Amino acid sequence: MERFRFDPKTLSYQKIEISQKQKFLRFLAFMGLALFISAALLFVKDQYLQSPRIVNLEASQQKIAYELGLMNRDMNQYENQLGQIAFNDDNIYRVYFEVKPWTIRSVGVGGSRKYEWLQQYKYSDLLRQTYSNIDQIERKLVMQSTSFDQVIDLAWAKEEWMAARPAIQPIGKKDLVRFGSSFGMRMHPILKVVRIHEGIDLTAARGTNIYATADGTILQAGYRAGGFGKKVLIDHGYGYQTLYGHCNEVLVKPGQQVKRGEVIARVGSTGLSKAPHLHYEVHVNGKPVDPINYYSNDLSAKEFEHMIDMLSHADPSFDIN
Repeated sequence: MERFRFDPKTLSYQKIEISQKQKFLRFLAFMGLALFISAALLFVKDQYLQSPRIVNLEASQQKIAYELGLMNRDMNQYENQLGQIAFNDDNIYRVYFEVKPWTIRSVGVGGSRKYEWLQQYKYSDLLRQTYSNIDQIERKLVMQSTSFDQVIDLAWAKEEWMAARPAIQPIGKKDLVRFGSSFGMRMHPILKVVRIHEGIDLTAARGTNIYATADGTILQAGYRAGGFGKKVLIDHGYGYQTLYGHCNEVLVKPGQQVKRGEVIARVGSTGLSKAPHLHYEVHVNGKPVDPINYYSNDLSAKEFEHMIDMLSHADPSFDIN
């Protein structure tokens, strides 16, 4: 469309000529204004006029975050249950089989950068916590499964384990006269200091039979320095060992296999001893324990009670070991 302007000097209309440069600049100005208005409209739409798709997406994300929160709550409960299982494992099952608690339970889940890739997501902290909980539970399950494998092996080998566990009196009931020193702390009869007595003393006539209290292999047999005189040391396996001291006669030799109830020696008074008796010790995993707790096979409840009464009247200075 042509445009004109009035020239007062000539009193006539003159045609307005627009150069190509002016046309280009006007075009650029128009396009810039159009782009600015478009960007402004898009910004307003995104901030204040969300589409149904975006609204649904936000709702879905919030629902997922809520479900992740519930999942973490459940995983915390599962971890507490695993803790109870581990407690039962250490304090019931392993106590029953008299093996050490399973120590490999606390495990790491990787370095601090392991979950760094989650930072790109909206709920990164929640996702990091979820992944960490899953990894922790997975590792604890593996450790607990390994522990149970050992307990199951012990259960399958229960017959051998029961045969290896000291379970009878080393001296027959009819031959036992009285108890000397019991297990525990006592005043040493020579040094006059309080020391632990790591076994019990069973008084019987010289030459009375001494029985192996469980199946095992003879480690030591004969005279040994240290105050026990002639003694027998048996390794029963599964962490059990028994010692029989002050013997008058030893009837076995190192390396020999013996069965529970087999005569291995006879009562005497060799070594540091005041009178004929047997010093008897039970060791579990290298530590001395009270032998009175390993008399399960050949004593009735009444007989066990009578034995406890005899122990209460024991002579704490009967021998010096």
